Amino acid sequence: MARSQEIFYAVVGAGDLAVEKIRGIGKLADQKTTQKYYRDFVRRGKSLTTSIKNSAPTKRAVAQTKSARTQVKAATTSIGKAVRLNASATQSAAKKTAKAS
Repeated sequence: MARSQEIFYAVVGAGDLAVEKIRGIGKLADQKTTQKYYRDFVRRGKSLTTSIKNSAPTKRAVAQTKSARTQVKAATTSIGKAVRLNASATQSAAKKTAKAS
C-alpha cells in the first residue's frame, strides 16, 4: 500500500474513531500505543473508504460523471466542427462577394 494512501486511511480512520468517542486519549503518550492507534486508524480509514467507494450512491455519481464527461466531449467536438464550417462558409461568401464586385 502506498504511503500517501496509508496516511489518508489513517486520517479517515481517526475521524471515524472520533465520531465513536475517543476514550483514553492520554494513553497516546507512549510510542507503542501510538503505533497501535495509527494501525487502527489505517484499518478504519481503509474500511470506511472502501464502503463509501462501493456504495450505490457513489457508483451512481461516478456513472453520471462519466456520462456528463462524454456529453461535454461530444458538444466540444460539435462546436469545433460548427466553427470550422462557419469559417469556411464565411470565406467562401467573401470570395463570391469579391468576385461579384
